[in-house]
Amino acid sequence: MIIAFRSLDTPLTFQKIKEATGIPISTVHEIWQHAKTNAYNARQASGGLGTDLIDVPLSLQELIAHSALDPKARSGRPAVLSKEDKDRLIVFIKRDFYTRRMNMIDVQREADFAHVSLKTLLRALAEWGIGAYQEEFKPILTAENKEKRLVSRIFRPGKHSAR
Repeated sequence: MIIAFRSLDTPLTFQKIKEATGIPISTVHEIWQHAKTNAYNARQASGGLGTDLIDVPLSLQELIAHSALDPKARSGRPAVLSKEDKDRLIVFIKRDFYTRRMNMIDVQREADFAHVSLKTLLRALAEWGIGAYQEEFKPILTAENKEKRLVSRIFRPGKHSAR
């Protein structure tokens, strides 16, 4: 949308684009600059229009062409699970009745995902629309705590009180 607005016969200002889209002016400007740079680079790579490439204005088709889109992979930490790993996890989970009801720790161990955190596995399952029940950690009550709980229920007014 930003590229289309800037490619009109009378281009919209960055402020007008911000008002129309709600995108900050700095982001609009950055997207426009990247689009122009990528389109010029794509034009040069294809042999373009000769040596006067910079003087010829870019067309909308050049700005939104697939070759002008930024082909570089984004920086950042690579994903722990590849698409193949996620597929293998889904196949393991859906294998039979037993695997569908396994604890996530057991899934992690038996499906050879010991290098992956439980949260990552849960996220991968959620991507496929598979909900997983994550057990709530409940500490084991000591005899003293059991007695305190029983006493508090007996003497607490309300629906659990002794009649």
